[in-house]
Amino acid sequence: MIQLYYITLVLASILLTCATVFGFLKYKLFTEKEKSYIYYIIFLFCIELTSNALLLKIKSNDFLYPVYIAGEFFMVSSIFFKKLSLSKYYYTASASLSLFFLVGDRILARYHYNIDYSKATSNIIITCIIGYSLIRDIKKIENKSSFQIIDKMMFLYFTVSIFIFMFQHELLAFPVEYFSGFWIINNLMVSSLYSLFIYTFLKLKK
Repeated sequence: MIQLYYITLVLASILLTCATVFGFLKYKLFTEKEKSYIYYIIFLFCIELTSNALLLKIKSNDFLYPVYIAGEFFMVSSIFFKKLSLSKYYYTASASLSLFFLVGDRILARYHYNIDYSKATSNIIITCIIGYSLIRDIKKIENKSSFQIIDKMMFLYFTVSIFIFMFQHELLAFPVEYFSGFWIINNLMVSSLYSLFIYTFLKLKK
């Protein structure tokens, strides 16, 4: 089971790298709203690269986790705020929440608040935003976008990962095979998401 976990982890990293490369190659074909997707992929790639470099250098990347949560929340919410043509006040609210996710575990440490609560809260809000966007898309069939398949997969991924990140510390009490099983599911879902990014990027034509 542990070996399978590492295989799916490497697979996800390879697919993320490929998605980033294809995103760069197809960048000029993106509309202004669609460019937010490639910014998100680039952000994830930078986080992954920095995380691996830190593990090699200082054997720890824990401090990067809040940066990942805050950055992902702002990037993903911005994607759908643009799709929904929402006002700048939504971006301000998103930036404020992102800042809280960045430092919330330190500010509320005495209340036993940990960073996993920030991740779960972030995912819940993101899921609601994506869900609302998908409902809007259903009502506007004529505006069908090639990125809708990514939106649907993102909705599924963030919904499932709410439970994984919220209860990951409790999962440590289970045998390592069970704990690894949850992260294998997470890695496979991430791999599916990156694969859809690659598929969508390759479909873009002049």
